[in-house]
Amino acid sequence: MSGEFLINIILSIVIAFMGWLMQRKTERIKIMENQLSEKKYAAYAKMVGVFYSALKDMKTERECNQKKMLDEILESKKNIFMYGSDRVIKTFNKWLCSTTQKETQFVQLNAFLDFMIEIRKDMSGSSTNISKYDLLVNLIQNEDEVNKFWKEISEIGIVNNKK
Repeated sequence: MSGEFLINIILSIVIAFMGWLMQRKTERIKIMENQLSEKKYAAYAKMVGVFYSALKDMKTERECNQKKMLDEILESKKNIFMYGSDRVIKTFNKWLCSTTQKETQFVQLNAFLDFMIEIRKDMSGSSTNISKYDLLVNLIQNEDEVNKFWKEISEIGIVNNKK
C-alpha cells in the first residue's frame, strides 16, 4: 500500500505541475494577444487619423503637408502590414492600388470605404452594421448631399443602391 500511496503522491505532483505550466502558458498567450491587439488598433487609428487630417485640411482650405502625410501613410502601411488582419490588408492594398492606377475618385472612395468597414469589422469581431452610406454621412456631414452623391455613384455602378 505504501508503493501505491507514493505513486498517487507523485502523480498528483506531476498533474499539479502540468496544470501550473498550462495556466502560465495561457497567461503568456493572453498577454501577447493583448499587446498585438493594442498595436493593431494603434495602426488602424493612425491610418484613420491621416485621412481625417487630410479631410480637415480640405474643409478648412488649408494646404496639407504632403511630405508629412506621405511619411504617416508609409508608417501606417508598415504597421498595418505587421498587425492588420488579412482582410484589412487586402482592402488596404485595393485602396492603395486604386490611388496609383489613375482610377476615378469614385472608385478610390469606394475602395477607401471598404477599407474603413474592414477595420471596423476587425475591431468589433465582424459585428458592425455601419454601411458605406453611414460613413459618407459621417464624412460629409450633410445627408442631402450624401443622398445626391449616393444616387450618382449608384447610377454609374460604383455602389449598389442599397444604403
